[in-house]
Amino acid sequence: MRRHRKALRPVTEINLTSLLDVAFVLLIAFMIVAPSLRHGLEIDLPTVTEGAPALTAGGTPQSYTIVVPKPGPGGQEYYLNDSPSALRDIETRLRLQRESGAKVAVEIQADREVPYETFVQVVAAVRRAGIEAVGLPVEAGSVKPPSMTKPPTPAPTPAGGSQ
Repeated sequence: MRRHRKALRPVTEINLTSLLDVAFVLLIAFMIVAPSLRHGLEIDLPTVTEGAPALTAGGTPQSYTIVVPKPGPGGQEYYLNDSPSALRDIETRLRLQRESGAKVAVEIQADREVPYETFVQVVAAVRRAGIEAVGLPVEAGSVKPPSMTKPPTPAPTPAGGSQ
């Protein structure tokens, strides 16, 4: 005996569940791996015992990073956003960005063994370029948040009294 079945029509729907699962797994993997992809120059940032409160500014500035590694046998090197640059070139590029109307923020990452004079030269170049938003990162593991308590005020002494 022969049974009659309906003719099967092709399914024109795509099951997105498995596709979304794969996309989310890849997204999570990239979110975990991305912070560790910061490679390049090995610098030893200085540490502080107490941090400063974060500053807030209006708008989103264009961010630049100046890296000053340990001085090598060929002299001091400077990097602007991971590309080797001379200090005058860094100053010129920052000035051009500022003059074009963009808000510019600079982060200076200097190794703790960099001479103070070199660090001051970098800060002076940034200031000459007219940049006001400058960040100086430190190792975050040893920084405590700033204490928000006021120092104790001494109790007033009675007038004319001796203690």
